Parts: sequence; C-alpha cells; structure tokens
Amino acid sequence: MNWSPGRHCIHLCLALVLAAWLASGWALLPATLVLWVALALLAGLVDALFRRRAPTLAAAESQEGEPRGVSSAAALAPLHGPVPRADVLSVPAAAGREWRRHVADIEPFHNERYPRADICITQDLFLRAGDVLLLRFHPAARDGREPVRWPCDLCPPGQGGRRWFDVGSREETRILIEHAGVHSLGIGQDDPGGATGCGSIGVWLGVPTPEALSLPLEPAPASACRYEHDRAGGLVVRIEGEDRPPAHARLPVHEPAGVPQGAVLLFANAADAWDVAGIADPAIDWLAQYRHLHRWYLQLSRGDVLVLEQAWQAGEFDRRLPREDGATGFTDGSLRLYGFVRGPGLYDGGTTDGRHAFTCDADGFYCLELELHGPPEWRGRPATDFVDLRLWGAFLQRPRAVRDFDLREGRVEDWYRMLMPVPRGMA
Repeated sequence: MNWSPGRHCIHLCLALVLAAWLASGWALLPATLVLWVALALLAGLVDALFRRRAPTLAAAESQEGEPRGVSSAAALAPLHGPVPRADVLSVPAAAGREWRRHVADIEPFHNERYPRADICITQDLFLRAGDVLLLRFHPAARDGREPVRWPCDLCPPGQGGRRWFDVGSREETRILIEHAGVHSLGIGQDDPGGATGCGSIGVWLGVPTPEALSLPLEPAPASACRYEHDRAGGLVVRIEGEDRPPAHARLPVHEPAGVPQGAVLLFANAADAWDVAGIADPAIDWLAQYRHLHRWYLQLSRGDVLVLEQAWQAGEFDRRLPREDGATGFTDGSLRLYGFVRGPGLYDGGTTDGRHAFTCDADGFYCLELELHGPPEWRGRPATDFVDLRLWGAFLQRPRAVRDFDLREGRVEDWYRMLMPVPRGMA
C-alpha cells in the first residue's frame, strides 16, 4: 500500500467529517481516531485484493490474444519474408525481455572466394560476451528454385574457432557470443553455376538491456609506431600493428550544435603556428611543386573528445591547374586528423565548411594535416588564405600531455625523412 501524505490527509478529513456527524463534544476526538484507523485498514485491504487480481487478468488477456502453440516472440517475427525494417525491436525471450538492433542486410557475391576460403564477403563487428547474433536468410523469391538456406561462418577473436552455420529462411539462427572482441561474420560464396541476386542475410544483434543498444559495434583500426636508432645513430620509426585485428570498438561520433562550454582551444591557424608549413609530401615527390602540406602534431588519449571547426575560402579552388608532366587537374584542398604514422584516422574531409566532433580511439601521437593542391606559388602563402580552422579539446584526459613531446628529424621505415613527434627524453 502506498502510504503517501496525500492519502493520510484524505483519510483524516473523511474521518473528521464522519466523527462530527456521529458524535459531538469530548467524544469527537476519539471517534475521529477510530474512524481514521478503520479507513486506513479498509484502503489497505482493497489495494491487496487488486494486486492479487491484476496478474490473473493479464495472463487471461495474453492467452486470449495469442494463437495456441505460438510464442510471443514468434508472433512478433513473421515466418516468411524479411524481419520488419526497424532499427530496434523488443521481444520476449526465455530469460526475460531481449532487445534487438538491426545491424545490416548483406547480399552474397557471385563466385567469390575472398577474404577466406568459401567466403565471398565478411563484416567485422565488435561483440561483447552475452550478446546474441541473430541471422536469417531472405531469398529473392522470384520462383521456387531459390535455396531456403545459406552457409555462413563466424570467426571469434584470436586464432582458430571458426564455426559454420546454415542460416535458414524460416527460422532465426542464434549465435551466443562467449568472449568480447572483434568477430568476423562471413557470408558463403554463391553457387558457381547459379545466378546473382539470390537474396540477402539479415543480421540483428540481441542484447539483454536497452542500454546496451547504444554501444558501438564498429571495430577501431589498429596501428602503432615504434621508435629506434639505426647504426649511424639516426632516428627511425617503424610501423607495426597494421596486421593485427583491432581489440576494441570505435567510440561514437556525433555532430555538435556548438562548441561545448569549457572546451580548450588547442590550435588555430590564425597565427600560422604549424609545426611544418608548405612542405611537399616526401612519398610522392613527382608532385612536390603542386602539393603543399601543413602539419601540426598533438598527443591524445583514448576517450578524448575533439571538435574541429573549418571555413574554406571557396574562391581559391575553382580553376584548372596545368602541370609539367602534361596532365591537368583542379586546385583542391582537404583537412585530415590521423594517428601518426598510418592511422587510425579521426577525420578526413574536403573543402566543406562545418563543425565536426569525434572521439579518439587509441593513445598516441596524431597529426592535423592541411593538404593543398595548387600552383607552386601557393608555397609561400599563409594557410589562412585558404581556410580558417580551430581545433578544440572538449574533453581531455591528459591536457598537459597534448604538446608534451619533442619534434625531431627522423626516417619513416626506409622510405623518407620528415619532422616527427618523439617522446621526451629519447636520446
């Protein structure tokens, strides 16, 4: 029973009115107390009776509303055809309510064998222990010759453990995820003698709580660099980690309405304070005089949130550019923010004004790079002639570490030399 102050007040007022009607004088107070106790007990008895009655009525209505022999989960999903196109569904499960999120509809290719044997296409998903991957085959249904099942496989994190599944069109294939990590879902290759357009595989994710629906599924790319010295004592950075699968999910990206209050201005090109300005890309020196790069380095932590603002001077990118190699092209510009040396990339955009927010996926050094493609005389012009930009730190876990490094000349692998960020104290 809900013993709220409002209910106490109603009972007391009603008892006082009844007592005034039944008694007077010295007997008014005792009569009021007795009547208030009686009303409270009566209200509690009525509440208890209704609590016992409610589950019985709900069970009776559920039995009348559902066909016999069909569970409530089966009643929500049709026996034939695709799963209803919605991003989120909530269906009753055996151990409580299961929340579903639509992931993708994948169409098999014709007679492909990539990236692994008997598989035509894969999709990598970061899944967590306890999640359920739900698959269903949707045939094209042009005639009765289409198959009713399609082979798929799932490779969990680590070496081995590849499992095959025959995904049907009349029932769901449920795959319980036992270990968190990046899983590779593979769709079997098409019959070499068959026709294209055979159907698609519907992929859904089942989670036990609605809060888990917002967790990211896209794997974050992995790349790292290792510093060392060569025999002559020069600095060399080695790229590693690209051949290893990512171990976590990419953090969510959102478009902000404005720069959050309290954000720290990390960089603005108004003072042209780039670490390097106007250089050519050493990896493609045959276009050196037409490619102009401006770079600024920073150190970030996983989970840092940044906001990038940019406003391009569109009049600089509307004419053709002749080159000495006989080719012609257009002047152009782009802005990138990526992990040193090979990613992961946080932002990659052309000459489009706007504001973009992103979350850093991994610790390490990053490079804000402005690339201009234009005539050789652009080399001496300030970057503000082409774009006004600001980089804000909306949330920084280590704000003092953003520029806590040294800039030194070094070599990337055995390819080229460049100015690069180096941890402090590295001799």
